[in-house]
Amino acid sequence: MSKQTKTKAAKAKTVATAKKRSMTEYIVVNIICLLVFLAFGYIGVMSFFQTSVLDPTKYVSEHILYQLDIIPLNLLFTALFVIFLFAMRRFYDFFAKVDLRLMEIGLGVFVVLLGLIWVINAQSLPAADSYNIYEAAKNAAQGVYTSMYNDTQFYNSAFYNSFSYFHFYPFQLGFVAFSELIYRIFGTESTMPIQILNVLCVGAAYFALARISKLLFKKKSVEFITILLLAVCFQPILFCTFVYGNIIGMCCAVWASLFLIKYFQTGKYFWTIPGGALLVLATLVKYNNMIYLAAFVIMLIVHIVKEKKWQSAVIAAALIAAVLGSNSLVIAHYENRAETTFCGGVSQVLYLDMGLQESYMAPGWYTTIAKDHYINDYLAPLFRGNLDISDDAANEKAWEEIDARMDKFGSDLDYTFDFFSKKILSQWNEPTFESIWVSKVKAHTATEEQQKKLGSASVGSDQMEGLVKSVYDKSTGQALELHFNFYMQILYVMFAAGIYLLFINKKSNIETVLLPLVLLGGFGYHLLFEGKSQYVLTYIPLLVPTAAYAFSVILGGKYEKLKKLVAKINFIPDRFNENEETDAKA
Repeated sequence: MSKQTKTKAAKAKTVATAKKRSMTEYIVVNIICLLVFLAFGYIGVMSFFQTSVLDPTKYVSEHILYQLDIIPLNLLFTALFVIFLFAMRRFYDFFAKVDLRLMEIGLGVFVVLLGLIWVINAQSLPAADSYNIYEAAKNAAQGVYTSMYNDTQFYNSAFYNSFSYFHFYPFQLGFVAFSELIYRIFGTESTMPIQILNVLCVGAAYFALARISKLLFKKKSVEFITILLLAVCFQPILFCTFVYGNIIGMCCAVWASLFLIKYFQTGKYFWTIPGGALLVLATLVKYNNMIYLAAFVIMLIVHIVKEKKWQSAVIAAALIAAVLGSNSLVIAHYENRAETTFCGGVSQVLYLDMGLQESYMAPGWYTTIAKDHYINDYLAPLFRGNLDISDDAANEKAWEEIDARMDKFGSDLDYTFDFFSKKILSQWNEPTFESIWVSKVKAHTATEEQQKKLGSASVGSDQMEGLVKSVYDKSTGQALELHFNFYMQILYVMFAAGIYLLFINKKSNIETVLLPLVLLGGFGYHLLFEGKSQYVLTYIPLLVPTAAYAFSVILGGKYEKLKKLVAKINFIPDRFNENEETDAKA
């Protein structure tokens, strides 16, 4: 088969991208590129100067320390990494022969095997919000709804003043419904089925991201580098012990993004059907995935203007209705089954108030301020018989505090910069993203031997052995933290470079900028509202395709000017030697 035939065959396997451009698309996507470049360029630069770490003396309370890095060491490792990459260019012919479909499958299998080894060894037990959800889902599977009522014995009821957890967070009922289905199938004795499903979802999400890189850039080198970068992105794998909707929601949202990109490239609306269904599931299991909905709707609006395809307006409206409607239906479903009514929940105004306050963890991290306002100014008066009360009372208190914080920010710009800088870096530059913390601080299922010896069904992390102990407190954990720090430095810088290269190479469009827009949404939301490093973990894999594109462009460059400069430098000693020889003869 000729080289030309092979090229045509390779292109045939990839959905063709429409080349039509419009001024609206050009303006919108490049404004997004600029904002994303500024945000993640800042994080990338700062990652070379400092690293945010969980204070080992206040580990359980998630207190963040800001440690200065050894800059020469960071630069040395970066230089060595760059040299290694350019040395790998000699193996391009070998890489060109690699079957990327097998590599995609291999990536998924590799990730799943690592994840299974970790969750099965860790045997982590849920706590805090994840236990509230587990308890509710387990009980609902058995037809019991006590955790949905006030003044009953449910997990951590004293923390919520005996008000049902779901008065505060009714949106969590989406993950309750999903978990109940899993527990009905696999039993209610353990959360391990959810943890194993988390592992499968990481593998599936990574596979989808590799496919997205192929669709967007249509170069084997980009997909190859994407696969390699994802293979060493271990934080989501370690996070699989967390019995929550983060990982499952990420998987569904990434696959929904893949289907939307296919719709943009082909114009075939049927791709939006599985994409819409997955987006609904993504937002049900993790409500923060509304950020994907916002990004999808923005790009669909641009698509309407660009292609004059009014079916995109119908798709956008259908997505909004389906996502918002499904959440309301699930809440109504449990209200009907439990024969109760849930309040509207902690509002975004209260989360904004929290996100602008100082916290014992880090600026803008969790405090009880939202919960306290919701209880004292709404739930308590309501259930004392004040039927005229509304959650506006709690929101009004929050707005007063928000106004006070805005006055503070406006009058003290140094403080404002310090607050938001620390808030950004405490989240995005904490390179473990609490992936180890999330299981280390919790109890673990005891082995039979430990149960006999200790008389307890659970043990603390300090009593774990083998791989888990090594990750928590010994050499494996230290090696992982070093890897995470260096990996994120490179990933942030290359992602920012990729955004810049998309712009100058005129490859910025509604397809290539979709995932960066999601990242911008996540960055902006957690800049203002409640933040934690674990909240941004599921955005990290989204950086990889654009970073891989930057790697590919840089490694594939001709660098003719640089070669000429090097040749001139090498020529100087030769001329010097020639002059010496001439002088000697004279």
